[in-house]
Amino acid sequence: MAGPVLKFENLELDLGSYQLRRDGRVLKLEKIPMELLILLASKRGQLVSREEISDRLWGKDVFVDSEHGVNTAIRKIRNVLIDDPDQPRYIETVIGKGYRFVATVSAPPEDKPLPEVAPEPAFRFRQLMMVGACALVALIAGYLMVRRVWPTGGRTMLAVLPFQNLSGDSEQDYFSDGMTEEMITQLGRLDPQRLGVIARTSAMSYKHSTKGIDQIGRELGVSYVLEGSARREGDRVRITAQLIQVRDQSHVWAAEYDRELQSVLGIQTEVASAIGDEVRLKLTPAQRAHRANLRVVNPEAYEAYLKGRYFMEKWTEEGTRVGREYFQQALQKDPNYSLAYAGLADSYVWGRAGLPPGEAVERAKKAATKALQLDDTLGEPHAALAQIKFTQDWDWAGAESEFKRAIELNPNDTNALHMYSHYLLSMGRIDESYAVSTRALQHDPVSPTMQLHLGFHYLTARHYEVAIAQYQKILEKDPSYPDAHNQLAVAYRQEGMPEQSVAEYLQEQTLLGATPDQIAALKEAYARSGMRGFWLTVLEFTEPSEQSGISPYQIASYYSILDKKDESFEWLKKAYEAHDGGLVAIKTDSDFDNLHSDPRFAELLHRMNLPGY
Repeated sequence: MAGPVLKFENLELDLGSYQLRRDGRVLKLEKIPMELLILLASKRGQLVSREEISDRLWGKDVFVDSEHGVNTAIRKIRNVLIDDPDQPRYIETVIGKGYRFVATVSAPPEDKPLPEVAPEPAFRFRQLMMVGACALVALIAGYLMVRRVWPTGGRTMLAVLPFQNLSGDSEQDYFSDGMTEEMITQLGRLDPQRLGVIARTSAMSYKHSTKGIDQIGRELGVSYVLEGSARREGDRVRITAQLIQVRDQSHVWAAEYDRELQSVLGIQTEVASAIGDEVRLKLTPAQRAHRANLRVVNPEAYEAYLKGRYFMEKWTEEGTRVGREYFQQALQKDPNYSLAYAGLADSYVWGRAGLPPGEAVERAKKAATKALQLDDTLGEPHAALAQIKFTQDWDWAGAESEFKRAIELNPNDTNALHMYSHYLLSMGRIDESYAVSTRALQHDPVSPTMQLHLGFHYLTARHYEVAIAQYQKILEKDPSYPDAHNQLAVAYRQEGMPEQSVAEYLQEQTLLGATPDQIAALKEAYARSGMRGFWLTVLEFTEPSEQSGISPYQIASYYSILDKKDESFEWLKKAYEAHDGGLVAIKTDSDFDNLHSDPRFAELLHRMNLPGY
């Protein structure tokens, strides 16, 4: 069918044949990017907002991750047009607003007006939502800017609110917090395909909260909330629990238990089973057998284990050290306590607390292996081994196998999901990483760590304007988050906004303890010599060491930013020889984009046995 043809430079956008051609050769462009290109070109010179793009391409009534969709479409258009976002010839980004087609376009004849761009048929999304006339779709938590809907399968989401400590002694918080965490784990293993449980980080943010069940339910995107309390008196424990339906705040189930401490795991199992019955879950024979064979725990060992987890969750060096001591105490009381070995492995993987890196890794492997020998249904030791294989051993296939096994055994483990997403980013499997991140965010929607990871995902995917918006959102809630300032500085720099980038970097350095003289010197260097002078001064202040937290990989990135390639490769060589954990990101780290054409870059990735090299 004949139709208007828009011409710009040596390109033709034929609206009749739905083709984009360069010098007569048809260029491959998918439907969504093609329709977005038509929309922008037809409004040449005019600002087209992201909202208008979303409405025109998908329609107003379709729930879709429009932020991700628009960014992906723009990226694909730029790839085909060979358009540099920093110096655009065709599509200009207007930060926070939208896009403008800036190339000169020859207008079509008056008798051939440009057609309206019809919304993309949403059959893919409707297929996901329409399984039976009465199917209620369960929550898909996307990144924080994604709207939430209920997906196919009727998956129920549940939150375990922090158990109240009724002992009157704040030093007993470890017990009630431990009950909360164990209930989250027990419930998460019931039927992952039909029941999703909010992770500990998000759940614990409601400790001492005065918010109503309806508001908590909305914020977490859950249908049910489990409330409970715990009172420890000597060797006995009294636990109450009640399941509340968020929709009308009705109490659908409640129970009270008064037992000896050594039977506490049995109480948790009873509660989980009762809730499973209420939400109509069906356990497999293997699940029922595992629950029936739970071993009796030594009360003193269990108490030490709970204290270990309590301190580990502080995510500080001191918390890690104290937590490790409690795990070791638990094992002295019960040498076959698998959970204590799992906790010990985590303490070595996530915080060395003064141990040399090599020693910490070996201890982590030993503890995780022992935990699995005692109980091969635990997911956490697999996650610890996966992280070691990923960042330390560079055993890419082995790491993925362990990540998948950890998630299979504990589908609600957001730590495993989070790190698996990082693994996929490092492998260059961006879309797969996005899916895993989405799943993690569903279970941990208010976690600052997962919110930061959303920004990092966009940063790695080169969606800088969206990353900027995400980091700004995080910093509105917590202006003292150094990592958010750091990553925002990178996004601003990559987006060509040097002043904003420097401001964020200085804010990060101030929070990390840089002296006023150092901050003043960096400001002066930027004022005098721009970004080059700024980064040269950064290098003057940089001393790589385990104490400073600055690694050879980080030094290499500074030299790459300065386009000092020889120096950058020299430090990358040091990072390789030191088996620097940061090096796993080299394949997709935007700071090293300017090195990709150098043969030394491919050689390094080949030596690391990264897939594709």
